[in-house]
Amino acid sequence: MADPTNVLVLAGSPRPVSYTRSLARCIGRALDQRGAQVHLFDLYERPLPPLDPTLRRQRPDHPDPGVVELYRRAEEADAYVLASPTYHNSYSGVLKNAIDWLTIRDFRYRPVGLAAHSGRATLAVDHLRIVVRGVLGVAIPTQVCTRESDYTDTSDENGLYDVTDPDILARIDRFADELLLFGTHMGALRADVAARSS
Repeated sequence: MADPTNVLVLAGSPRPVSYTRSLARCIGRALDQRGAQVHLFDLYERPLPPLDPTLRRQRPDHPDPGVVELYRRAEEADAYVLASPTYHNSYSGVLKNAIDWLTIRDFRYRPVGLAAHSGRATLAVDHLRIVVRGVLGVAIPTQVCTRESDYTDTSDENGLYDVTDPDILARIDRFADELLLFGTHMGALRADVAARSS
């Protein structure tokens, strides 16, 4: 039996009560239901220090435990989900900072699913596609963009909402299926490249 696909979900909202964090949780659950090994890295609950490029070479000895945890999860990841609110027609600074701590070696030959919240606008995910291309990841075709009416009216004790819109839930299902399909095939590609390099 094949090992489960390991998915790192980066929830890029700094807000305690957050639709983006809620969307990341919903996507994580959909992936979990399909047998993936999901780790949700919530940048509200675990903020990272601003990037210091001189420390990126010190992965095992980095002084910040959050960055060390990010590196550990990235090294295990077969696929990623990047979820962001839309700020000034783009994605959030905390998500950009987290991505900047990582390198091409973390994303190469790995699928990346993109999700955003703000009136179902695609601006944040459009910009993230360019970033994913720059780190040699592969952004999957299906993306998820939500608005407030796609969720319950009130948040729970953790500041999270449930996604209720049937069209968005169907899109999340397609997104999860697609990410895992890409993950399987790109995992085989990474194994083939590694075998030819050794």
